[in-house]
Amino acid sequence: MTPAGSPIFKVNARIGSTMLESFYKKTGARLGAKLKTHKGEVDISWANIDNGKKETLLFLHGFSDRKESFYFPANFLKDNVNLVLPDLPGFGRSTVDEGLTYSLDNYCKWLSEFVRDSAIGPCHVAGNSLGGAVASHLALKLPDQVLSLTLVDSAGFYLPGHRSVYDDALEGDILFQVRSIDEYEAMRKRIFRKPPVLPKFIGEFMTKHAMDNHDWYGKVFNDLNDIDAVKSGRETLESLSLNRFCGDFKMPVFLVWGRHDSLLPWQTADFLAEQIPDARVHIFDDLGHVPQIEHPLKFARQLSAFLKSMR
Repeated sequence: MTPAGSPIFKVNARIGSTMLESFYKKTGARLGAKLKTHKGEVDISWANIDNGKKETLLFLHGFSDRKESFYFPANFLKDNVNLVLPDLPGFGRSTVDEGLTYSLDNYCKWLSEFVRDSAIGPCHVAGNSLGGAVASHLALKLPDQVLSLTLVDSAGFYLPGHRSVYDDALEGDILFQVRSIDEYEAMRKRIFRKPPVLPKFIGEFMTKHAMDNHDWYGKVFNDLNDIDAVKSGRETLESLSLNRFCGDFKMPVFLVWGRHDSLLPWQTADFLAEQIPDARVHIFDDLGHVPQIEHPLKFARQLSAFLKSMR
């Protein structure tokens, strides 16, 4: 890779950005995705893949991700359900505002308004990582609008005795804050069991994008997790987690995890299944933190089978 910060690196990154946007535009067109913007307290950019199916799946992406990354499994799901794919505020093309607090409570409020105003529900809801935490909040707040909940390597929960990104943050290491090419590659190796090979220019764009957002990602992560309260002893990681709400889910819950997830341990799925009234578990033995990206077809098959069992 070209040395970061060099003029050539910046030029390559601009080319990579153009290439990636072109790829997503063509892929979205092939899927029949209609790009829309919900106007509210925050603006939410979203893709609507409506094939006239009886049921709809709302999918929420993870930290530092964007809605288009779900285009890969969408190709295998679109014939069974309509798909609603928003950019979570703070990421993609949705509102990025230093003056806002990107807490789980606010995410839930913003997404509740989006679901209500866009007349999406009742629908199935799924989320990966941060998206799983937001989806959980949404299911607890709007149980009549959520037919089922799928949590994919979900953030928001805490398994004592198993190291996670929350423990890393307590030691001053927020995974998503990268300052160099090497740190970006190290992050990818933690997110994926086998990081996908990226075209040179796209890889350099994604590296530069992560580096440019170093401070922003730190702000959002701290808004979400209140690490300072844990460091001061006012809270614990467990007391700040969603663990205490596990018994309150009224809908079927599908817990999906990659066994090689180094951010949020796979054992969390079994831990949660013991506490959630109607929970099912699937562990991908050969995948990491983002199974929907690492193996879209395997992921889509499992999710489709779960949704079919709801009918």
